[in-house]
Amino acid sequence: MGRSVRLITIKGPKESARKIAAIAFSAGIPEVCVHQVCELRDGQPDEIKDTVKIATATPTAKAFVDELMEAPFFNRRQFSIAIKQPRSIIADQHLSETTSPLVEPTVDILEELWQFSHITFGFIGRIFIGALLLGYGLIEYNLLFMIAGLLFIPLLPPMLAIGFGMWTHQFRLARQGLFAFLAATTLLVCGGVLVALMMNGPLRYNESTSLLTGLLISLAVGVAAGLATADDVGRREMIGLAATSQIAILPVWFGICFIFGFPTLNSMPPTWRALSLLVNAANIVLASMVTYAVLGMAPLASLRRSTQASGEAGPSVSVSPT
Repeated sequence: MGRSVRLITIKGPKESARKIAAIAFSAGIPEVCVHQVCELRDGQPDEIKDTVKIATATPTAKAFVDELMEAPFFNRRQFSIAIKQPRSIIADQHLSETTSPLVEPTVDILEELWQFSHITFGFIGRIFIGALLLGYGLIEYNLLFMIAGLLFIPLLPPMLAIGFGMWTHQFRLARQGLFAFLAATTLLVCGGVLVALMMNGPLRYNESTSLLTGLLISLAVGVAAGLATADDVGRREMIGLAATSQIAILPVWFGICFIFGFPTLNSMPPTWRALSLLVNAANIVLASMVTYAVLGMAPLASLRRSTQASGEAGPSVSVSPT
């Protein structure tokens, strides 16, 4: 379960607190907490900065952060934003207001999708192990192994990263999501090949769905997945499993068939299966884009603004001034 409240901390230049507070008030936040810190940087003079802390409901937090990041005075060089999810907030607002779970701040979704789109050893290991389990399940037609393999394979976040990145103009995220998806697909094919080399045929799994059925399912999965990432409440595991079952089975199936040979009787041609894979993946991406648009996820223009041309600063630490 998610937590539908946000604790936002903004650090900016001295005398910037009132500008930040004005945006908070216009977004419906009744009060803010302000204090100053002394920022120490290696080899540079100490600098006093304003720190603003806000505790509010998720949709209000989204409205505030989106407006702040589009403000003319905001830039990533001088300001930093940290968003946390506390377990609870006790305040004069009614719980029905502070616990409203939809919609998450856009930057929360951005960072979450970035985290799940990095190709790490864990990413590679999970997908490859999942491919081996799924491949064994396909050859033996063992549903238990098929489901176990699908649970290991995180294919949904990269596809959502493509859709979210394209809609919010975070094209680096979209490219990273595409790269992660292609890497995952390659690992799935390799897993199918390895399992087939270690086992004797035949391939017992030979089910297929029509392009229309796959289209409808993938559209539903894309919408549900987009809603799930934008909502603090609910569990996303089953949505991920539905997306993975639409996409992951075919690459592993192709890997097995490269070794065993493609079935010829009562089977959808391999070219149609490959087409269905592309159509289903594209539909999930498209459906997620439309969902993010309907939810009001605006392009994050401030994150694309170029920073000042000065050199990179060294490590820093902030302490409260005496």
